[in-house]
Amino acid sequence: MNKKELAKFVGGRIKEYRKRNKLTQKELGEKIGVRDNTVSAYERGAISPEQDMLFAISDVLDISINDLFPEKKHTTSEFERALKMTKNLSAEEMEFLNQLIEKSLSMNDEERENFLESIRFTVEYYERMNKN
Repeated sequence: MNKKELAKFVGGRIKEYRKRNKLTQKELGEKIGVRDNTVSAYERGAISPEQDMLFAISDVLDISINDLFPEKKHTTSEFERALKMTKNLSAEEMEFLNQLIEKSLSMNDEERENFLESIRFTVEYYERMNKN
């Protein structure tokens, strides 16, 4: 799912939960501190709410922030595998990996590809230098 599709999905969910709560766009906007045309833009997927706004919206609509996003398709075995992989890492090492993931998620597609390419290069270089 690309960014535009995600924005439309989230917008549709905002609209759905707003209506379930019997709120107008203006009422929701007043509760979260934006104008009704901003709520309209969120619902159309024309703009995406910032992280703090997503939390405000979920709070007002009395839902989990996860309710605004598509369900993830990760299986339990993938999650268990990830946990096992981190078993021997220190907290500092896990935090570093988390920072790498968060950084890559904050980038646009082109920036992310360049960032990941530089990491691939580093891994390949390390492997070549340590072939013993």
